Amino acid sequence: MYLTIPTLLSLVVVVAPPVVLAWDSLGHQTVGFLAQKYFTAQANATFNALLGIGDDGEGGFDIGDAAAWADTIRDPGNLPWSKGWHFINPKADDPEHGVCSLVYPSDCPAGNCIVSAIANQTSLVLSGGEGMVKKNATMFLLHLIGDLHQPLHASGFKLGGNAVRPVCFGQGCGESVNFTSLHGVWDGGIARRIRGLEFRPGREADERERREDKEAARAWAGEIYGKRGGEMGKEGVCDVLGSDECVLRWARESNGLVCTHVLKRGERYVLEHDLAGEYYEENWRVVEDRIAKAGWRLAGWMNAVARVLGKSNGGRGDL
Repeated sequence: MYLTIPTLLSLVVVVAPPVVLAWDSLGHQTVGFLAQKYFTAQANATFNALLGIGDDGEGGFDIGDAAAWADTIRDPGNLPWSKGWHFINPKADDPEHGVCSLVYPSDCPAGNCIVSAIANQTSLVLSGGEGMVKKNATMFLLHLIGDLHQPLHASGFKLGGNAVRPVCFGQGCGESVNFTSLHGVWDGGIARRIRGLEFRPGREADERERREDKEAARAWAGEIYGKRGGEMGKEGVCDVLGSDECVLRWARESNGLVCTHVLKRGERYVLEHDLAGEYYEENWRVVEDRIAKAGWRLAGWMNAVARVLGKSNGGRGDL
């Protein structure tokens, strides 16, 4: 693991703003709420204390907000350099010809990618430094492990699908407001359609919509946990003290899905069809599966971090 100056400067941002789009907020909050269901008592106490979350997790800033936070601070007034922490762009990717291949560290120039960011932020949480540094690093972890499970966050094809545009998703495809990128469809369009929510490409949610999104995320997390609650045990334990093995495995898994699912039909198809039709039917289960795996893998990671912190604090479960 290594730390960069921008990584260390993460301590300067102290915000808990309204959540805006990305995985989108629905996906990130679902991952956060789902992970919390798998937290050990030690992890729950540790991260509730660190994040300032009440025991009931209701009524104020909660783990869903914390998991979505990192998308709110990438603008020039906050931490613009953190934008590169949300993805990795493998140079050899050519899904049109069945090539999806991630090579680390060469695909992570200057250590500025999601794989190294997860390592760096884990180091900061474990460092024993100032509380605000740990809080921000924890929120980055809650977010980035979610991002890593969105396939296009691990693809170098046309900027992770951001340059595959305009694509149509949903009713009224002749109206420009309904056009988005392929990345946007995988960040939010498919997930929102699964839950019967409006897809809002390019528009920030209002207060009512933010409340609805959070309620939907809590409900979705509960449903996934009810259906797949025992599957976390299949994952094994990740080394959070210096090994990139788990994170690279997750990244390569996401990268491979770009060939097998995201662009299985090719770029021309996604540009010429309403992706809320057959394409959605082919891929919605993939999206739900990625959110489920992100939730229990995030929990496993954070449980391991809490164990290390507990040992360094003489066995205490909090900070």
